[in-house]
Amino acid sequence: MPASQGLSIDTRQLADAAARIDEIATRLDDLMKVERPHLETVPVGRDEVSVRAAATLDTVQASYATSAVQGVAELREIAAALRAGVGNVTGAEAEFTA
Repeated sequence: MPASQGLSIDTRQLADAAARIDEIATRLDDLMKVERPHLETVPVGRDEVSVRAAATLDTVQASYATSAVQGVAELREIAAALRAGVGNVTGAEAEFTA
């Protein structure tokens, strides 16, 4: 019978994955901050169609920005959950081998 059966977790890989997810979240957040001014729409004229089209595009952009912020927050939560899992596994290993 093999000496080691069952669950095997590489905590270093989990910690690295959490760090990479945090980096992705930061890059997305930074990109949205830089690009936000470029996403605002200015009507090309004062006519009703131009004003309405610009307002619609701004509404869509605001909705997208809100979704992007929520996505970044979810990525950070995933990274935090991975880090917590690493801590739990490390703690359990310490108790098991003590």
